Amino acid sequence: MKKGFMKKAVGAAVSLTLTGALLAGCGNSSSSSSESDGGQTSSGSASSSSAESGGEKYKIALSNSYMGNDWRQLMIKTAQIVAEKDPYADKVQLDVVNCENTAEAQSASIDALVEEGYDAILIEASSPTALIPSIQRAQEAGIVIVTFDNTVEADGVYRVSTDLADLSTAWAEWLCVQCGDGANIIVDTGIAGSTSGNTMYEAAMAVFEEHNINVVSEFASEYADGVGQEQIASVLAANDDVDGVYSLCYANTVYNAFTDAGRELVPTTSFNSNIGHITAYDNQMDVLIGQNTPGLGAEALKVAVDVLDGKEVPQETLIQAALFTNDTSVEFGYETTQIEEDKTFFRDLPDAFDYPVVPADFEPQVSAEEVADYQQ
Repeated sequence: MKKGFMKKAVGAAVSLTLTGALLAGCGNSSSSSSESDGGQTSSGSASSSSAESGGEKYKIALSNSYMGNDWRQLMIKTAQIVAEKDPYADKVQLDVVNCENTAEAQSASIDALVEEGYDAILIEASSPTALIPSIQRAQEAGIVIVTFDNTVEADGVYRVSTDLADLSTAWAEWLCVQCGDGANIIVDTGIAGSTSGNTMYEAAMAVFEEHNINVVSEFASEYADGVGQEQIASVLAANDDVDGVYSLCYANTVYNAFTDAGRELVPTTSFNSNIGHITAYDNQMDVLIGQNTPGLGAEALKVAVDVLDGKEVPQETLIQAALFTNDTSVEFGYETTQIEEDKTFFRDLPDAFDYPVVPADFEPQVSAEEVADYQQ
């Protein structure tokens, strides 16, 4: 089986929490702000100009239910930067409304936005079902509703999310190539019972079954560095023969767990983080890093504007996850990007920074410098 190497040690474990389609999140955003019923509002673009028809700008709100982690804060900052660039600067006024992380608070916030006459509301949902009544009231008022990341399935509601099943398939296919058929691996289930975790688990297991991969143990990292490291350490203590790790946490999580246990590194998958890229790069880890892009809010903005412009837009938009690795020559059916300093990671930015913030085919692009002050 193909094995990795142990090189320099990484310092204290950093607690990182994956959000987006995986977890809930809340907070404030930059730009001028004012209080409104149901939450705090901040405007992403200031001047008034013409929309598609030459009238006033489209008035669009982003309703967010949590700001307690870096991903949510970066998502909001990215959406605000995009709203201030062409082609949106002259046609969109984007207001970010943050509320408490409960369905009741977000429902009340959405109702307040309806009264304020918004053209569209972008919703990072606190619940897949409890917001439906308030969403329906908004639709009855003629407001375009786009849910993203944590989405809501309801009539007429647009949905934008990362294609997690496809990401999981990519991870599993890569791991099978790196470890070989019949390998012994350990599998991260994320958060027990979560919809996203189940989706990824089922996609990965289908690939593993095709390649006769032996899952010797499962663990639940909860997408968190500290929890993941503890869980992996327990699994390693009980299993001497581990050829690969299907991980839903971070490269540094796996690195620290293996090196602390005195074990050689093995091929591993992970979610995206700045410290994960740094660890993978510095130690030339055999890793495939996948991203739940912070640009989902910006993608939702694009969908809303396209709908308001009268364009035909599918009800569901699935974003293909970006994949990063040290060895882009590995063939497994997906394109990968080389892990590279000052391009995919930045040593002077926070450990939880998640770059790139928009997909490669999204316009306008957003630089790391433009969102570097994202933390609230």
